[in-house]
Amino acid sequence: MKAASLNAELTAGLLDLAWNLWSQLGVSAAPPADVEQRAIDPEALLLFTLEIGRSDPRLLDETLDWLLSNEQLVSVQRLRNLARGEEDKALVDAALSWAARSRPSARLRNAAMETRPETLVPLFHDVRAPSRELDPSYAEHGLERPLLRPSGKSQAPDLRAPIAFAFRLRRLLGLGVRAEIVRTLLTIRAPNVSAGVVAADSGFAARNVRDGVLQLQEAGVLSTATVGAGRRHWLDPAAWAALLGLPTPDLPFHHDWIPALRSLTALHRWLNQPGLDDLSDYMLASQARTLHDEIEGDLRFSGVPSVHTPARGESFWEDFATTARRAVRIAASGDPSQG
Repeated sequence: MKAASLNAELTAGLLDLAWNLWSQLGVSAAPPADVEQRAIDPEALLLFTLEIGRSDPRLLDETLDWLLSNEQLVSVQRLRNLARGEEDKALVDAALSWAARSRPSARLRNAAMETRPETLVPLFHDVRAPSRELDPSYAEHGLERPLLRPSGKSQAPDLRAPIAFAFRLRRLLGLGVRAEIVRTLLTIRAPNVSAGVVAADSGFAARNVRDGVLQLQEAGVLSTATVGAGRRHWLDPAAWAALLGLPTPDLPFHHDWIPALRSLTALHRWLNQPGLDDLSDYMLASQARTLHDEIEGDLRFSGVPSVHTPARGESFWEDFATTARRAVRIAASGDPSQG
């Protein structure tokens, strides 16, 4: 299988996943047949879409329209915390600059660029920006795209929908770390959760997480115990469900969205590099192995099974393609057995 063929297959699955999730959060799109029962991680989904939307301009534009309409529900600090590397940072800064330019807001504004990049990189894959006016917010971050005006089609998410659980908690607890701690502890079906998992899922710095845990302890709603060499935290799900007007079994489910979407972002970005199909079979497999090694931890953490007997040389390409397909299926279904 050529890299371009694998890219087309995976991109179709990733776009289906993004449209499916966003359509249940207020983006203008036909809703899916099945209601998502997992609580979404808003910033992880937004960061993922800023990349995958490069293969679907309408998805990106409608997501930015949603951001403009619902920016009060989004943690800008957390979005920036999740961004890794210069490509992520450019996509985030351009999106926030566009939103701030469209609807002035101090929390969205970025520091002005000292100089505009001399060479612009096309934002969209396989779509060159036409000669009409370019969008200045993207251009100042080195990205070429047509001028974008809000469509005004987006709606506010239904805060009682399971997928929007994070937004409901933010309305209750604010945009800070406490809402993320509570979301993690309520959605993971376990008697208690390690401090490391809570910190990784929060998307905030370790010190912020420690402060948030202490504040919730002082409020009498979070319990902590030392087990072995680590700390474990838990909440009373029945009490929180009663507060939220939900039967305890109806609390949304957890999914490790940060590592899952981060690994899928890396796969999409790598497969959209020019010239992959010009490489020899050996070099293509070698570069695929390098990427696999970089994202293996995220894949494993998000439930994607490891290749038990990694092939050597050019034959690794088929193992890589199998793993990539598994990652897409598990993210879409939430079921590791689908891998």
